[in-house]
Amino acid sequence: MIENFAEKIGHAINYLPPVPVVMDELLKALNDEDVDINTLVRIISKDPLMSMNVLKVVNSAFYRLPYQVSAIDHALRMLGLKEITMICIACGAYKALAPPRSTQTFNFDEFWKHSVATGVIAKRLCKELKIGDKDIIYFLGLLHDVGKVILDRVAHDIYTMVLQTTYDESIPVREAEKRIIGESHDAVGGLIMKKWRLPPVFSHAAQYHHAVQDAPEENKSVVAIVSLANQMARVRFLGFGGDMSGIVFSDTDAFKVLEAASPVIGEMDIVKFIWDLEEVDEEVIEMERLMSS
Repeated sequence: MIENFAEKIGHAINYLPPVPVVMDELLKALNDEDVDINTLVRIISKDPLMSMNVLKVVNSAFYRLPYQVSAIDHALRMLGLKEITMICIACGAYKALAPPRSTQTFNFDEFWKHSVATGVIAKRLCKELKIGDKDIIYFLGLLHDVGKVILDRVAHDIYTMVLQTTYDESIPVREAEKRIIGESHDAVGGLIMKKWRLPPVFSHAAQYHHAVQDAPEENKSVVAIVSLANQMARVRFLGFGGDMSGIVFSDTDAFKVLEAASPVIGEMDIVKFIWDLEEVDEEVIEMERLMSS
C-alpha cells in the first residue's frame, strides 16, 4: 500500500475539472415535471461546445435517425429530455477526464473502448430483460470505470504497476489496486459521481459494479446490468481491464440478481447473446469515435 495515497486521491478529486455548469441546471430541470423545451434549449445553448457535441452525437450512426437534426430543440423533440441530458453528461465527463496534453497516462483509447462497449451491452441487456431506464442505462455503463482515470492521474507510474500486475498474475484490477494502492477504482468512481452531483444511480453503478449484492436495493438490478455488461465487454471486446480469466456468467452475483428480477435471463443463450454482439460493433466504433473526437 502506498502511504498517503488516500489523501492524494481526495486532492485529485477535489481539483478535477468540473462537469460543465449546465449540468447542474439540466439535472434540476430533469426533476421538474413542468419544464418546457424552450427552457432546456436556453440551458444547453449557454455552452456552444456542448450544443455542438449534442448535435454531433444525435446525428451519429449510433442513433440512426432518419434525417439530420440541426437544432437543439429538434434534438430534444426527437430523443427526449432525459436522453439529451445524458448525452450532455457523457460529453462533459469526457472533457473533464481527458488528460492534459503531454501527460503520461494509461491507454485512454482502450479505456473508452471498454467503457463504450459496456454501455452498449448494458443498453441491449436493458431491452432484453426489460429492467432499468433505457434512456440512461447506456450512460451508466459508459461512466462505470471513471475511478481508474483518477487513480492513474494521481500517480501514473504506480497505476502502471497495478495494470501490469493484473496481466502478470491474471487477477482482477480491483484486487491489484487494493494490494498496491490501498483503494480501488469503484470506490473512487462513486466519489466522483457524488462530487459531480449526478443522480444516485450513477454513483451506485460506479461504486458497486464489482459488489452487486452491496448495492442499495432500489438500484440493485440496474447495477447488476452494468456489472454483467462490464464482464461481457471484457469477454467480447477484450477491452481495458487486464483480467481475462474465464467467467461463468450464471455464477456471478449480477446474473443471480437479474435472474430474480427477470426470469427471462435464465432462458437466454448467453454465449449466443455475446456472439451476436458483432451486430453492435458499429455502435461501439461510432460512439468511441465521437467520444474521442
